[in-house]
Amino acid sequence: MANDIPAYGRTVQAVRENLKIEYEKELSNPNISIIMRSFAPNRIYVTGEVNSPGEFVTAGPSLTLLQAISRAGGVKNSAGIDNIIIIRHKNGEYPTAYATNYEDARTGAAPASDVRLAAYDVVFVPRSDIANVHMYYQQYVQQFISPSFGMSYQINPQSSINR
Repeated sequence: MANDIPAYGRTVQAVRENLKIEYEKELSNPNISIIMRSFAPNRIYVTGEVNSPGEFVTAGPSLTLLQAISRAGGVKNSAGIDNIIIIRHKNGEYPTAYATNYEDARTGAAPASDVRLAAYDVVFVPRSDIANVHMYYQQYVQQFISPSFGMSYQINPQSSINR
């Protein structure tokens, strides 16, 4: 009787209201009951300077930023934790990027930095500035100019012994 109603990303109440409007075209004062039998798990992706990047699937509430990074094995020493990027796609639209500070969330300095992630969010942990400098040095300097450091010294030289 009613047309299909998309339920993805909507509450049970919102779907019930839409179905009621559709059924009111054929029935007077319809009483709609919705029972959720299953739901799709949330998928979160963590990449960049983490120990175990990848896709993380959860059933139930979405992960927070700290939980997702913990599942990814934590951040590497080379991580730029002050500028973590969360990339979110809403309803097939262009992606939106949000910056957050891991250290503020971790220490509790800014608890709001531990945001709840949405399904299919991508958490990107960039390299720190010093890690970028080190990588530049390795790629463009060290491979072409092999610096060698040496030192010479004498132990117990004969000229300093007065006998």
